Amino acid sequence: MLAFKNNIYSPFENPQPTASGNPLLDSYNFIFNSLLADRDLFLGLTQLDREEGDDRFKLFFPHASRFGSLDVINAISKQLLEGLVTPEKWYQMNAYHLSYLYDSLSSTLEEYSYEAPEQRMELFPELNGEAIDFNAFLATYFINTAFLIDPDRFNIMDSREKEDRGFTDPCLFGVLNRLVPSKEEIKLKQIDNPYT
Repeated sequence: MLAFKNNIYSPFENPQPTASGNPLLDSYNFIFNSLLADRDLFLGLTQLDREEGDDRFKLFFPHASRFGSLDVINAISKQLLEGLVTPEKWYQMNAYHLSYLYDSLSSTLEEYSYEAPEQRMELFPELNGEAIDFNAFLATYFINTAFLIDPDRFNIMDSREKEDRGFTDPCLFGVLNRLVPSKEEIKLKQIDNPYT
C-alpha cells in the first residue's frame, strides 16, 4: 500500500464538498484507474516504432519524461500499481514516483474533463459529473509537489532553505536536474504503517 499525506485506504465517505464546492473524489479509485489505464498506454507505446513511441510518451508524461525513458517510467508505473494493491505492506514514494504519478493523474483528469456527463458518471460516480478539484486532491494527498519547481530556483536554495520548505527527499535533486533514477530509486521503499 502506498503512503500518502493522508490515507487513501480509509473507507471512502463523501460527507463534505471540497473548498471549491465540488464533491469529494474517491482518491484510491482515482489513483487505481489512472495507473491501470497507464498499463494499456505503455503497452501501446512500446508497440510503436521507437521514435514515434518516444514522442507520444513525452506528450503523456511531460515531467517524468525529463528524467526517464519510456522503459524507466514504465518500470516506475508497474512498481506503483503493485505497491498500491499489495495489502499488508506499506511503501514510501520518492520524487521520481510522485512526478510520474502527477503526470498520470493529470492525464486522467484531462480525459475526464473532456468526457460527456454520462461517461464522467461511469468513471467517478461520486462526483455526479462535476469537475475534479485537482488542486484540493494534491493538497490533501501529496506531501508536496516540489518536483514542479524550476530547477534553477531549487539549485540556488541553500540546504537550510530546502529543509525549511520540506524539500528533504534525496531524489528531488535528480528529478529536477533530469538525472536518470538508479534501480534503487525506481523501487518503492518498504516502511511501517505510517497511519498508526
